[in-house]
Amino acid sequence: MFSRLKRPLILVLLAILSVAGVRTITINNSQDIAFRPLDLDPAHSGPRRIGELVFENAWQLDSPNENFGGISALTRLPDGRFIGVSDAGTLIGFGLSNDERMDRPFIAPLPGSTGPDLDYKDRDTEGITYDAQSGQFWVSYEVNHAIRRFSRSFSRVSGVARPAEMQDWSANRGAEALIRLRDGRFIVIAESVDDGIHPALLFSGDPVEKGSVVSRFTYRPPAGYRVTDGVQLADGRLAMLHRSISLPNGFAAKIGLLPLASLAPDKTVESRIIATLASPLLVDNLEGIAAEEKDGSSFIWLISDNNFFVLQRTVLMKFRLAERDKMKKPEAEPAPGFESL
Repeated sequence: MFSRLKRPLILVLLAILSVAGVRTITINNSQDIAFRPLDLDPAHSGPRRIGELVFENAWQLDSPNENFGGISALTRLPDGRFIGVSDAGTLIGFGLSNDERMDRPFIAPLPGSTGPDLDYKDRDTEGITYDAQSGQFWVSYEVNHAIRRFSRSFSRVSGVARPAEMQDWSANRGAEALIRLRDGRFIVIAESVDDGIHPALLFSGDPVEKGSVVSRFTYRPPAGYRVTDGVQLADGRLAMLHRSISLPNGFAAKIGLLPLASLAPDKTVESRIIATLASPLLVDNLEGIAAEEKDGSSFIWLISDNNFFVLQRTVLMKFRLAERDKMKKPEAEPAPGFESL
């Protein structure tokens, strides 16, 4: 009898993982975030080459605060600290000290996310982006399709946009990836997929300000994957994060690079995949990506959404971009099964 029930039970479990877990709430407003190192490969510690990325470090993040978790997007500030947003409308901030310890963590509700007339549809945040010059943040909402702009330090909501071009996107499948380009343009990509492609928008300027011209385009993820986040690298390209969930292997992720010049109205674009993360390597429900430039190297940071589910983790991962055509010699041993893509 168990054999007959095994497959349905696994399907139910995967459905829970892909949407949300069972969340037991115990009131706790702690600002502490614990930080535990993880290996990419349980059988081999240390740096590992994954396609065109070199694994540097990974950590599991935990907190007794009931609002910690569900991190669906990540951005990195100039001072090296990170800001994440959860699909429960929570800000989660932290930094890493020079000895890679947790620095000044905080957990707080997004301004405008709580109130007697608000529910989860007003809190389901999926994307975040940042302007270092003005100190402003933009956050996307995937159910009640909107983009909110926040002033420096999230002190207040400074503007809200509900673009008409986003209002026909599927409920709970709205603005998943939000990217501010250094030239002031914005990209928004929906989570929904139609005929294997995501609907996407390119704004000529701040989407909250009047006069920003909107162009439609489409984004094609790898087969079986959906885009979950993106970020612009120092060289102008976009690093795109994709996630899949399947039987029997569970979660997997692909990281791709997209030339900015390939974007054009009504065009379908796709990334060149540079790395794949799948079992037995460390991987979870990876939904957030951030970028760092240091000492002439580009680093990519990934974070997972634990769906507030006991069987998942909030995992932070750090990789260095080391493209094959720029490497003089191997800098790390390839991970098993990932010598080529």
